[in-house]
Amino acid sequence: MIAMYYLLTESFKQQEATLVQIILEAISADSIYLLGSTLLTRRTESVFNTDAPSCRYVGHYYLLVLVSDEEDVNAVQDIIEGRCRNDIPVTAIVLKTSIFNAWYAEGHRFAHTVRTIAVLLHGSKITQPVTTIPPCEDVVQEQNNILFTEGHNKVTEFMAGAELYIIRKQTKLAAFMLHQAAEQALHTLFQLRTGMYVNSHNLDKLVRYCSMFCYNLPEIFPRSSEKEEHIFQLLQKAYVGGRYREEYSITITDLQKIVEKVSALKEVMKNCIKGIRG
Repeated sequence: MIAMYYLLTESFKQQEATLVQIILEAISADSIYLLGSTLLTRRTESVFNTDAPSCRYVGHYYLLVLVSDEEDVNAVQDIIEGRCRNDIPVTAIVLKTSIFNAWYAEGHRFAHTVRTIAVLLHGSKITQPVTTIPPCEDVVQEQNNILFTEGHNKVTEFMAGAELYIIRKQTKLAAFMLHQAAEQALHTLFQLRTGMYVNSHNLDKLVRYCSMFCYNLPEIFPRSSEKEEHIFQLLQKAYVGGRYREEYSITITDLQKIVEKVSALKEVMKNCIKGIRG
């Protein structure tokens, strides 16, 4: 897997350089790391071309962008993703350089993985030594088991709450419970794989983050049609709308569709921990 990551970045150097240029024209970044990319293949078959040639291209990039302490990381993320959207779609994790450096010195799993494996697209590498050795595999496995159990229990309870509210025809509260179940599942997935906790209620952001390692998330939450986007937005907006917004409404039929999606997400969690355990 790591070998393929390096092969891909070597194949698209010019595109990566263009991406960095777009970002640096929009914001001031200390460092930019390539976390991953989505490789797509276009293949056309017809009676007029029996060879059916295909081409590969990167359809999405995942980046870590480090900025100064004065920057608002959420605002910077929005700027980066907005500027890149029409040229090279990007999902950016934005952190303050001081925090990342402190994590690396402490042997934080996310920072250590990025620093030792990820390709640096812009900036200079950290020179300070690691003061705390990253946890060994057995310790990480134990931590992941605890994390999964806690996350799985929360998802189960939130889904049970949603089912109860559906029975009682309390559709808005049911939607809120399903949002919480999806959020907990995504938080758990991301932390299991990366060692990093993301403080966000934004499901769009969390789904994109987890898509770095869960290839089937776009299939659970497809958004290529108006109907699919409507269902996702009902879930996305339920965090606030399900509790506070009079104008927010959702039908039992749409709730049942969301229940199926969150149930599928719960299965992804189970498969993730199985894969980690080997």
